[in-house]
Amino acid sequence: MRIGVFGGSFDPPHAAHLIAANQARSQFKLERILWIPTFHPPHKNPPIESFQHRLGMVKTLVAGHPGSEVMDIESTLPQPSYTLNTLWALKSIFGESHSWFLIMGADNWSIFPKWHEPQAVLQEAEILLYPRQGIVLRDLPERVQVLNSPEVPYASRDFREMVAKLPDQALSFLPPLVAHYIRRHQLYGVTRKKSP
Repeated sequence: MRIGVFGGSFDPPHAAHLIAANQARSQFKLERILWIPTFHPPHKNPPIESFQHRLGMVKTLVAGHPGSEVMDIESTLPQPSYTLNTLWALKSIFGESHSWFLIMGADNWSIFPKWHEPQAVLQEAEILLYPRQGIVLRDLPERVQVLNSPEVPYASRDFREMVAKLPDQALSFLPPLVAHYIRRHQLYGVTRKKSP
């Protein structure tokens, strides 16, 4: 089986995440995509929202997309959340005989040399990069390929910066079900809409 692993803070998840996953699935014939919210990202500030809410938002995002599975595996592993440990844990669950593909944004590739044992990560999985606006990808090593996908013009942090000033506009950038989840649980300082 060809399995994609899509990890991230997903704080919050947005449509570009779904587009990247679908492009990876179609271009590389992935039969399954495992969405892995990070419990404690080692190279970023701690997420704004709790692991359980980020897990819930990702489940909302991928509902109805066959072959997508959301896993809470990083909450069970030693911290911080190193990708190498996650890949080893996934292979212990699903078996090592599959072909493994790690989906990540070009922004993460730019700091990949600072990851925990990056060469070991490359041995465990091929890397599929989705383009990010303003990031040039060149001289990629073997087992690293770029998705034939439009550049992603925004990131989760853009939503977080906007939501404090323009919550309704910020929510309009997200898939409706994710926006509804955020409003229902009053995440990121968003309040529920009052009934008329």
